[in-house]
Amino acid sequence: MRWLIVLVLGLALSLTACADDNPPATEGGASDHAADVAFATELMHRDAALLNLLDVGLGRPLSDDVVAATDRLRLETTDRIETAADLFEEWGEKAPVTVRDHSAGHSSDHDVPTLDGMPTGEDLQELGGLSRKAFEPAFRSLLVDTLESTLGLAQGHEPGEPAVGGLVDDATGSCTAALDALGAP
Repeated sequence: MRWLIVLVLGLALSLTACADDNPPATEGGASDHAADVAFATELMHRDAALLNLLDVGLGRPLSDDVVAATDRLRLETTDRIETAADLFEEWGEKAPVTVRDHSAGHSSDHDVPTLDGMPTGEDLQELGGLSRKAFEPAFRSLLVDTLESTLGLAQGHEPGEPAVGGLVDDATGSCTAALDALGAP
C-alpha cells in the first residue's frame, strides 16, 4: 500500500512540475499576452488622444471631407476603446487611465505616457486658438500625423490573441480609410 501512496505522490509532483512549463491560457503564451496588453494599452491612449483632437474640431467650420472623416473616426475610435476595455476586463488587467478619464480642463499630457506622433495638450490649445482660416489646415495636418503614427503602431504589432488581431485590423482599416479620405499621401 505504501508503494501506491509513493507512486501517487510522485505522479502528482511530476504533473505539478510539468504544469509550470506551460504558458498561460492565451493562444501565444505569456510573452505574446504581455505584448498584446502593451499594444492594447498604447492603442487606448492613442485613441483617447485622437478623440481629444477630434473634440477641438467640434463646432468649427470644416470642409465636407474632413467632417465625414472625423465623424467616422469618432465612432470607430469609441468602439475600439470599448473593445479594448472589454479585453482588459477579460484578461483581469486594469484598463489604463487615459485623457478621456479626466475633465476637459486637463491637458492631454495629464497622467498618460508621451507617445510619438500624438498631439500634446499644448498642441490642442494652440489649435483651439487659431483663426477660422488657419484652423482647418493645422487641424488636418495634426490629424494626419496622429493617424499615421497610430497606423504605424498597428502595422507593427503581431497579435498573440485573435481579439487583439481584431483591434489591429480595426485600427489599420480606420486609419487608412481616414487618411485616404483626407487625401494624405
